[in-house]
Amino acid sequence: MTATDTTTGDRPVAAGDDPAGGRAGAGAAGRLARRLDDDRLVGRLALAVTLLPFVVAAVVLLVVVGGDYHPASDHALTELQVRSVGQDDVLVGLYSRDTWNHPGPALFWLLAPFYRLTGGMSVGVNVGALAINGASVAGMAVVARRRGGTGLLLVALLAAALVMRTLGAEFLHDPWNCYVTVLPYGLLLLLAWTAWRGDLWALPAAAAVTAYLAHTHVGFAPLAAPLLAWAGLGALVSVVRRGERSPGGAGFRPLAGAVLASLGVLALAAVPLVLDWRRPGASNLREIVDYFRHPDEPTAGLADGVRVMLGQWSGVPEWLTVKRPMTWLGESPHLSGVPIPWVLLVFAVATALLRRRRVAGAVALSATVGLALVVGAVAVGRTIGPAFDYRLRWTFMPAMVGAVVIGWAGWRLAADRWPGTGERALRGVALAALVVLGGVNVVTAATAGTPQDLDSEAVASITDQVLEGLPDEPEGTVEVRDALHAGAWYARGLVLQLERRGVDVGVPASVADEYGRHRVADPAEVGDVLVVVRDQWVDAVAERPGMRKVAEWWAVPPDEAAPLLAELDRLDAELEAGRLTLLEHAREHRRIFRQLTDGGRAQAYRVVVFRDEGAVAALPTEPAG
Repeated sequence: MTATDTTTGDRPVAAGDDPAGGRAGAGAAGRLARRLDDDRLVGRLALAVTLLPFVVAAVVLLVVVGGDYHPASDHALTELQVRSVGQDDVLVGLYSRDTWNHPGPALFWLLAPFYRLTGGMSVGVNVGALAINGASVAGMAVVARRRGGTGLLLVALLAAALVMRTLGAEFLHDPWNCYVTVLPYGLLLLLAWTAWRGDLWALPAAAAVTAYLAHTHVGFAPLAAPLLAWAGLGALVSVVRRGERSPGGAGFRPLAGAVLASLGVLALAAVPLVLDWRRPGASNLREIVDYFRHPDEPTAGLADGVRVMLGQWSGVPEWLTVKRPMTWLGESPHLSGVPIPWVLLVFAVATALLRRRRVAGAVALSATVGLALVVGAVAVGRTIGPAFDYRLRWTFMPAMVGAVVIGWAGWRLAADRWPGTGERALRGVALAALVVLGGVNVVTAATAGTPQDLDSEAVASITDQVLEGLPDEPEGTVEVRDALHAGAWYARGLVLQLERRGVDVGVPASVADEYGRHRVADPAEVGDVLVVVRDQWVDAVAERPGMRKVAEWWAVPPDEAAPLLAELDRLDAELEAGRLTLLEHAREHRRIFRQLTDGGRAQAYRVVVFRDEGAVAALPTEPAG
């Protein structure tokens, strides 16, 4: 071996030599071979191609969409909290459908710099989501390269590019807490694994990702915490295996530093939770604990959890191909049963093959995937109420990492069978596949358009109409309410847009958890009350005394909607008369509703804003007490 050795995968070769024997060929073929042998060049190219769609998506959002995006519902609430970072107390996460907020504000803190750097544009929040997801993919690549060389790096990036294609550009730039946690969860799996291989830096990194996940969505607390504990155990085992068995040995001092750093990260993440716990009024954390201790609905059950987890390992895996439609109740399509999990069988064979070839770290990676499957099944089984499909995209991640194990085994088998030439051929094929996938993902990123485009149009329309009806300088606070909670989806967007336009806007105390306590209007300072309502609730609200319509929006023209609404009335009558089953009614209702909402592009077919003049007349003129 010469002093100028380079490496190809995990095998050292002399510079200029063909690993298959002889000198590298001259001309174009020789140059290509040398480039494919260059680990650094191949790795950088593969990573750049995989991350390019994130860059394209960011450029499109900032340059093409720009200020045309007007978020609704949870996206509006997310931006409202991001706006408050550094100005008001932001101690909890996004509002949950179960009347409490998710545990912590880490997502808002991470998104705030991007929001500020983009001048406070709504798409700045989406750019922040792209940064979080892109960093997660890059982190996976770093771990894969450290633990398995260029071969494992390429396999991991191929898996990531495939799942990016399935999720789609809209998903990758979506800051919703159910979505912007999926790829970071995949990163956590690999961080937990590399801790078993002696990377002690992975322990505080895993603690940071765990804190982010648990802050952002409470459902990740039981998913991420066991993986963090697994990482801690792996770090300890790796030190012991290196022979440092004495607690005073040199190997334990770096471990102690990693543990202390991890505890510091977790302590920092706990600060907002403690501050919220101690502030006057009901504690969000107490409400979460009470909710899970005393559920008001039954849990899904362990069998359902197993079916959901195995669903990504059987038939045609969703993460690899296309997302299957949810049930008519919005639950996972796998709850009704899954075929034989043949991919899991291939995964077991691949693990055995890697173990037989003594590939370092292979068993630990497979064990990490197995732990994630078990923990995931238990977590889904303990879900209170329906196992809604939109909350289960994270189930793609253990299956994706399992596919990395399978790909790694295939790579090592081929590379060992055909040294040199096999490795080059595999690299060439992998790079070509990444270029194709990257091209597909770039096209979807470039053509994604405005996020939630029709809902965005609805919010923009009612905002403009409301502003036209308000005085140039409204007297007092404009309080926005949503009747029967039916208008909440668009009321949140209206509050955001009025705040962005400089209007003194507030909300009732009953929705303080949704908007933040600092946005609750003082009744003595309210000058106008706006009520947002949608769809079939509009007419009932219009009949209330003092209601004056100030804004209205339809997803399709009213004359096109009229016969469809008549058809909905007929369906309701058929159901009441017993001539339709509930399932038949639901299917037909959903079909017609999609037509009313222009192919399901909006959450409502009609949105109306009323000025509640009766409520304005009844407002107190002096502060209470």
